[in-house]
Amino acid sequence: MTRPITLIFSLVFILFRNISIAQDDLKLSEAKASEKDTQKLTVQSLDGKNQKVYIKPDYPNHILRITCQKDTINIPDYWGVPPNMRLMNINFIKIEYEVRGGSNLGLGNMMVLCVNDNKLYEAMHVLRYVNSELSYAIDSVKYKGHSNYNIKVALNGDNKRNYRLNISIHDVVSSNFQPEANYNYNNQTVLSFDAKRNVFFSVKENIYDNFTVLSLTGSKKHKQQLRGNFPVIILGRETYCFVENGWYELGRNNELRGYTLRR
Repeated sequence: MTRPITLIFSLVFILFRNISIAQDDLKLSEAKASEKDTQKLTVQSLDGKNQKVYIKPDYPNHILRITCQKDTINIPDYWGVPPNMRLMNINFIKIEYEVRGGSNLGLGNMMVLCVNDNKLYEAMHVLRYVNSELSYAIDSVKYKGHSNYNIKVALNGDNKRNYRLNISIHDVVSSNFQPEANYNYNNQTVLSFDAKRNVFFSVKENIYDNFTVLSLTGSKKHKQQLRGNFPVIILGRETYCFVENGWYELGRNNELRGYTLRR
């Protein structure tokens, strides 16, 4: 009787050891990929100095980390696909990255980044695209639907007094379940540049209200009062507010959800 039990424990030990080795190998492989996919871009800061900006995808921890000489931005809502980045001009970097969505749901965000006084600034940080497909049945009747939202940006101007972001917005919702709610929205908008806050904006609004601030995972929340004048970006159905050096997406019932963690 002792021998079969000993054999079972041995097999279980070997199984868990192999799983642990496989997990360690995966983490090592992801760490190597993180180093390989790290990129360095040189920009001119808004105060006229050359700055090296490092963009590192931390695949094991699902964090996109952006650093310069004396500042770091972490994006924890990042999924393991190499980010797409390029210089828009001598001052701005555009970073496109993927976010974990779900079944039949694709999500991606966009950040426009600049540097001033050795500090990183999120000049814009917004939803770049969302694609979703739905298929379900009610009382044996099949319904299908899809939605697609995406934006494209282009930078104009040659200094912080006349910089503009031209943005095209495409937003489509189509379903045979509620066809009266279908729409096809296409629009162009222009964002101005706030040279003091180093951000782009649609309008500046006086806001005096209470908000619920959600964590990046959505699992925690806290109340916060906003009182003052804030840059706001409006891109079709999406609205964003710049609060305390970061952009927040404005949701229903006065909910704010940020994109980054500072260190």
